[in-house]
Amino acid sequence: MDHLDSRAAEGVSLAGAGHWVEAAKACAEVVAGGRSDYRIHSLYGSVLMRCGRYEDARDQLGVALLYSPESIEVRNNLAATQLKLGEPCLTEETCRAILAECPDYLPAWANLGLALCHQGRVPEGLEAMQRAIELSPDDPILRDNLLLNLNYIATDGQDLAFVHEALCGDLGRSPKKPLPNTGSRRIRIGYVSNDFKSHSVSFFIAGVIRAHSRSAFEVFCYSTTPAPDRRTENFRELADHFVDLSNCSDVEAAQRVEADQIDILVDLGGHTSGNRLGIFALRPAPVQVSYLGYPATTGCSFIDYRVVDALTDPEENSSFSTERLVRLTPPFLAYLPHSTFPATAQLPALANGYLTFGSFNHSSKISDDTLELWSMVLTKVPDSRLFLKARAFSDAKVCDGYRERFSQRGIDGARLSFSGFTEGTQEHLAAYGKIDIALDTFPYNGTTTTCEALWMGVPVITLVGNLHAARVGYTLLTSVGLGDLAATSAADYVALAATFPEDLNHLANLRRSLQRIVASSALCDPSRLTLELETAYRKMLEDHV
Repeated sequence: MDHLDSRAAEGVSLAGAGHWVEAAKACAEVVAGGRSDYRIHSLYGSVLMRCGRYEDARDQLGVALLYSPESIEVRNNLAATQLKLGEPCLTEETCRAILAECPDYLPAWANLGLALCHQGRVPEGLEAMQRAIELSPDDPILRDNLLLNLNYIATDGQDLAFVHEALCGDLGRSPKKPLPNTGSRRIRIGYVSNDFKSHSVSFFIAGVIRAHSRSAFEVFCYSTTPAPDRRTENFRELADHFVDLSNCSDVEAAQRVEADQIDILVDLGGHTSGNRLGIFALRPAPVQVSYLGYPATTGCSFIDYRVVDALTDPEENSSFSTERLVRLTPPFLAYLPHSTFPATAQLPALANGYLTFGSFNHSSKISDDTLELWSMVLTKVPDSRLFLKARAFSDAKVCDGYRERFSQRGIDGARLSFSGFTEGTQEHLAAYGKIDIALDTFPYNGTTTTCEALWMGVPVITLVGNLHAARVGYTLLTSVGLGDLAATSAADYVALAATFPEDLNHLANLRRSLQRIVASSALCDPSRLTLELETAYRKMLEDHV
């Protein structure tokens, strides 16, 4: 066996063990050495996907298809890559072609479901996901995809909780662990996340980890991301202990947590992509908590508590959660703005002569309810425009689909403009300079997008619903003194939007002062939040039985 054969075999072995970065290096060396065949390009493409290098993955998968154009596996991997690159219509097309040949090919059903959701066609997407689950009822990734995307259209808390508990209630069978005899040592907190990287969750947990009292708490970050980046290195510095669990099985990871004698283990992902709830199912810590990354109950019996606040989850909503709710003083999170950001732009309406509404929320959140709301706003403010920015709007067919959906509601497509993914943070934040007012989505509000809009001087109008996901905008706006922009009905939402053209000077003044207001508010005060969290953690340990 020559060197390239040896490295190719090593790439296969590394990929099989989940060492994606090392496997990518091995494949790169083989390809650079002149080896080119179906097997190496297919492997290289799939490994690059795992590393988050989607454009490179698409290139390699394309070469693999030159050798084997009919390969269903490679075509499906290409579909998944297209979705990550903001091309859900291409993903749909690829998946439907595969399913026409192999109607029971599960991965294509899964990718089709995601592609439809990314186009804002969530009910259709859920049907495809349900078909995938029928083919593989015990697949945790399929289950998580269904539950996460169900949040985009759910309005009944009892029904949502029922589905979560039905799918997850019997997952964990391990008994609760007793509290260790801690003596005088510090309380050990373990945060488990796939998002200790450049991800929205990182902007809400970094301040907490930094603010923890090191005299009373010892902080462990258990990272499960296979694609660390510069922000990951920041978390290495923040935590007392940063532990990479990305290549560990659930059993191995649970053994490490248990060996570290963690008192409270906190899940930051829920049913989002890359979560490791399987670790929690093994009950490696006496107290286990859900916080921050998921907008509903996990439905899992092995999660004891869920941290929320009194606005997102009032007392009457307690039955919507299988966990015991711990309500903090609002807001239940603290936003850490980007370290560098562009200057707040002047109010666009002053130069344009009309008001521009906008939303930078994920396209899956633009539900039929949201389209109805926004169409009513555009009808009520006839000279206004709407600017939408999301990764899926890189796909021209997705934009055309939304124009048609607005047209069905009497809105001329010429009043709409779209922007897809922008690579740099500065460019992304600068895009807020194109809108005067942000319109929140419903029933799944924005979180990071709302914080970014407020930071860049753009007020946000939200509609308050019954569920946590539909009340996050309420707690965020209240925390910065803009609770009057949280509407309690569709009519109030539209009426609020219609008041802004009447006094553009007021809106311009608010734009200039909003960043200062946000910076001094509870929304950007991780010290306050962390003190409350620590009090809550102590109470959890006291109540442990």
